[in-house]
Amino acid sequence: MKKGLKNIFIVFLMFWAFDTQGQQFPISSHYTVNPYSLNPAFAGASNRSEFFMNYRRDWSSIPGSPQTYRINGNRRVYKNMYLGGELLGDQADIFYRLKAGLSFTYRLQIAHEQYLSFGLAGHLYQSLIRIDQTNADLDDPILRNLDRLLNTSYNTAFGLVYNRNKLFLGFGMPIMMRTKEAYLSSYESVFTFERAFDFYAGNKFDIDNRWEFQPSFVLRKTLNQPLVADFSGLFIYEKQLWLGVLYRSTVLFGLTAGASLQNGMLINYTYEVGAGGIHNRSGGTHEITLGIRKPESDARYNKSRTKRKDSSPSYQSKTPSTGKSTVRQNETREKQRVSKTKTKKQKVDRNRRSPSKMPKYAPYEKF
Repeated sequence: MKKGLKNIFIVFLMFWAFDTQGQQFPISSHYTVNPYSLNPAFAGASNRSEFFMNYRRDWSSIPGSPQTYRINGNRRVYKNMYLGGELLGDQADIFYRLKAGLSFTYRLQIAHEQYLSFGLAGHLYQSLIRIDQTNADLDDPILRNLDRLLNTSYNTAFGLVYNRNKLFLGFGMPIMMRTKEAYLSSYESVFTFERAFDFYAGNKFDIDNRWEFQPSFVLRKTLNQPLVADFSGLFIYEKQLWLGVLYRSTVLFGLTAGASLQNGMLINYTYEVGAGGIHNRSGGTHEITLGIRKPESDARYNKSRTKRKDSSPSYQSKTPSTGKSTVRQNETREKQRVSKTKTKKQKVDRNRRSPSKMPKYAPYEKF
C-alpha cells in the first residue's frame, strides 16, 4: 500500500511540475542584451550579426532544480532579410525538453528612422520523462497508464517589432498553436503546449555624455496560467559597462551586471532571489550569457554589385584595375601611343615624298 501511494505521489509531482510551468519554458532575464530570445522579429534590430550562449540555473541549492542551456543567433542574408536559429535544452530532475528552431525576419522602413519588423519561426519540441531514474515500480498499473513518456511535436512562433530611434515595442506569440494533447485527459496532457503571448517595451535615455538609462517592461501570458510581468532598468556607462535591477511579479528581485569586451564580445550575469515560500531556501537563481555582436555593413553587397559591373567589357575599359591588369593596361596604352606616333610619321613622310601639286601656270608665266 505504501509503495502504491509513493507511486501515486510521483505521478502527481509529474503533473504538478508540468501544469505549474506557467511559461512552458524557463523565463530568461537576459532579454535586455539578447531580445532575439524573446521575439524572432528582433533579428537585425541592432543592425548587427549576433550569437549568444546562455546558461540558467533556477533554485541552485535544491538538487535536481531546473537547468537551461540556450544557443541562438541571427544574421542578415539579403538586404532587409534576416535568418536566425535557436537550440534550447531544459532539464528539471526527470523531465527533459529540447527545442530547436529556425526563424525568418523582414525589416521594413516605414518612415525616417522608423522600422517595422516581421518575424516567423518554426520549432521542433521533444519532451521526455525519465521514469527509470526513480525508485518506482515500473510494473505498477498506475505507471503503466503513462503509455507516452516521449513526445515529439512541432509549433510556430510569430513576432512584430516597431522601432523608432531608441524605442522598441514588440508583440510576440512564442507558441502559436495549442497542441492536441491539451484537449485530452489529464494523464495524456503531460506534454501539452498552450498558446502564449508576450509584449515588450523598452527605450534608452541619455543622462549625460557618458551615462544612459534603459528601462524595459515585459508582459507574458500563457492560456490557463497566471500573468507574469517584468520591470527592469539598466544604467549604461559609455556603452561599455552596465548595472541594473529587475523585479518580477512573482515576487522576485534580480541584480544584473555586464560589460562589452573587445571584438564585439559581451558578458552579462544576473542573480535572482525570491521572497517567501520555496525561495527562502532555494539558493537563488543564476544566469550568465556570453555573446558576440558584429556590426552589419553594406560593403559585401556593394562588392557584389561592383563585381557584376566589372564583368561587363564597357566597365572594364573605364575602371582602372590593380596588379597585373594595371600593367597590361599600361602596355596597351604605350602600344597605342607608339602606333599613333608611327602613323603621324608615315603621313609626314608620304607628304614629303609626294611632289607638291604645281599650279596651272607658273608665276613667271604671267608676264
